[in-house]
Amino acid sequence: MSVATAYAVHAARAKQAADAAELAGLNTDPTVILTEQERTQFVHGMSAGVKSILAPLEAKVTQRVDAVIDSQGHLEAVVDAALERRKRAEGVLREVQGIMAQVPAYRQKLILVRKEMIAINKRTSRLSQKATQLRGMRDRMREQERRESERLEARVVTMTPASGSQPGTANIGHDG
Repeated sequence: MSVATAYAVHAARAKQAADAAELAGLNTDPTVILTEQERTQFVHGMSAGVKSILAPLEAKVTQRVDAVIDSQGHLEAVVDAALERRKRAEGVLREVQGIMAQVPAYRQKLILVRKEMIAINKRTSRLSQKATQLRGMRDRMREQERRESERLEARVVTMTPASGSQPGTANIGHDG
């Protein structure tokens, strides 16, 4: 607001106050000494004039203050919501940091489990090979026992008693 505009506004308000005083029947000449009653009427008239001038401003200021209070309430709600979201985010962040702090320990455990599984796999492979070898040995032993049994049976059959020999004695050395 420029100085000229401010002066014009002030002059207009002074004129309104003077007009209000005249309407109230008060003497507006400052050189005249007023009686107590006139002075009281003058003050009431001036007060009424000032109130009438300031009433629209008061309404505007009250309206703006109410708007600011409403805005402040809305901003408080927004800030409270933002703080609540931040608290939740910080909680989640702490939880994630806790989990991330456990990652190296779990990694080491997984490495140990992997090593154990590799060792178990190697042992299982060796045991499987050993079982295969043992089965082969068993089969060879059975085959050898079967051949031995067949050879003994063939020998017993070839050792049948010859004519003229006593029963229960073998005829050794005779090919009959």
